[in-house]
Amino acid sequence: MEIPQLSKEVIEILKQMEMFEAAKSISNVGAGARREGQKFELLIEEMWLRFGNQLENGGAKREIYRGQGKRSYYSFTVDQRSLFIPAPANSIKNTSNLSKYRWLETSFQVSDLVSSFPSEAEAIKRYAPTSGPYAGNCYPNIYSGLRTIFDDTIILVNEGVLFEKILLEYKTAKSSSGDKIDGNAHERLSFQILQYLEAATRYTKCSFVVIANGAFAYYRNKYHVSFHIQADRLRNFSWFNMDYICTQPKYVSFLNRLASWLFDKDTDYDRWYS
Repeated sequence: MEIPQLSKEVIEILKQMEMFEAAKSISNVGAGARREGQKFELLIEEMWLRFGNQLENGGAKREIYRGQGKRSYYSFTVDQRSLFIPAPANSIKNTSNLSKYRWLETSFQVSDLVSSFPSEAEAIKRYAPTSGPYAGNCYPNIYSGLRTIFDDTIILVNEGVLFEKILLEYKTAKSSSGDKIDGNAHERLSFQILQYLEAATRYTKCSFVVIANGAFAYYRNKYHVSFHIQADRLRNFSWFNMDYICTQPKYVSFLNRLASWLFDKDTDYDRWYS
C-alpha cells in the first residue's frame, strides 16, 4: 500500500506550530496565570486530527479507544499494524464503553516506579530521612498517591504486540526581549526526561519525543543545543531514545516516520530519528 504524503492542510498546521509564539511577559502576571501553551496544544491537536484523516484517506482503518481519564485515541490499522495517536478532546461524547489499551497510559504512580527500582524496601533503606514525619518506614508516605504525568502518548502495535510506545511532551518558548528566550519554563522538561528513563523500562521499547515551537530555534538559548545533546546521549543506550523537534522539517520527518511504519513493512524505521 502506498505511503500517503503529507497534505497541504497538514503542512499548514506544521507551519503555524513552528511560527507560534506566546505573548511577551507582562509585569506582575505570573507564569501560572498565562495559558498560551494551551493554544499551542490546540495546534498539535489539529495536527493529529488532520494527520489521522490523511491516514484514513490513504486506506487505514480508523477506530477509537479509551485512554486514561477522559483521554481518547484513534487507531489506524493497515494489515497487522496499528498506529494509535491522540484524538481531539471533543471527538466523542462518551468513551466509557470503548475498549481500553493499557499501553496508552500517560500517568505513572511514583510508588509503582519506586517498586520497579530500587524497590520500596531499598528506598526506605537508602533514601529515608532519619528524623521527621517521613523517617524510616514512614518514608513511602512522602510520595504516596503522587504521579508523574506526560502530556500525551503514541503507540505502535504489530500483530497485537507493542512495537513501541512514544511518550510526548509539548513545550513552548517566547522571547520578551526579542533576542533571548525567557528562561522560566523548561525546568519541568529536564525532570520529565529523567522520569521518562524510569517509565521506559516498563515497556519492550519506549521513546520520548518533545514537540516544541520554533522560538527555540529563533532566539538565543541554551535549551536547543542541550536538549539535542541529551537526546544523543540517550541514543547510546539501546533501551532509550529521545527526539526533540521544534521546526517544520523535524515535524514532517516525525509524521512521515509514523506513516511509513504503518504503511510499509520494509521501511527502515529507525533511520527517521533526527
